[in-house]
Amino acid sequence: MKVQNIEEEIIQTKNHLAFLEKSLKEIQKKCDHHFKMNDNFERCLKCNKAEALYY
Repeated sequence: MKVQNIEEEIIQTKNHLAFLEKSLKEIQKKCDHHFKMNDNFERCLKCNKAEALYY
């Protein structure tokens, strides 16, 4: 595989990852959360968003 092909694939993968992260944030922002609590965090059963309970 040529270096240019690898670099192009990396750029495409980064762009796709950025799109997926933005989509996930939008879904989690709009979610009517139903949290299940653990010792150190709580996680939404619908969208899988996690929030720390202690810092």
